[in-house]
Amino acid sequence: MTPRSRQVLGALAIVLVLAGGYVLKFGLYPRYFDIEWDEEVQLHDGRMIVVHVKRTFERRSRTDRWLAHDRDTEVTFDAGPPWGKISRNFERYDVKMIEQHDGNWFFALRVTTGIPPKKLVDPAYTVLILEKDGTERPAKSWDDIPDFPRQNIMPVTPSPEGILPFANSLLTWKTKMEHWKNNPRAAGDNGLIIQRHTNQQGETK
Repeated sequence: MTPRSRQVLGALAIVLVLAGGYVLKFGLYPRYFDIEWDEEVQLHDGRMIVVHVKRTFERRSRTDRWLAHDRDTEVTFDAGPPWGKISRNFERYDVKMIEQHDGNWFFALRVTTGIPPKKLVDPAYTVLILEKDGTERPAKSWDDIPDFPRQNIMPVTPSPEGILPFANSLLTWKTKMEHWKNNPRAAGDNGLIIQRHTNQQGETK
């Protein structure tokens, strides 16, 4: 082996050691990643709106691309007057439903991982209300929440990798419901909301 060859091999060995050390320390993939799309969302009265949904994930392993928790959810859509275009990033919340009733908008939320930096809703009534007068408040009882029939925002199912084909595209209502039906999060999962009953909730609506 010539001196030049030994120098090249030595340099390659150093590069491999440095690369291995970087992977061990920082992983192959960044800690966070996003998947986003435009989504048709059907309201209870049959109206269809388009919502831009951006989901932020936090990897549980820096060497496994798809092993991750859903972390934040950002939604953007035209809510009409007085709100106009709404763009909200719900840190450490999943948005399960967007609905409108009597001019008010309702966002059903679910805590994802950790503790939200800002508590937006009561844990017992996890709905944020945007009133038609331009004010915002969390629901305080079931009296504040109409009996909407279903969740209407595409859940992360079966996994981040499983929803990747929808990235940067328009997810139609039909495609969404077919995917949801074929990839239920649990037995019987189809987004329908169980109607509230006194014996279940301990409170009369």
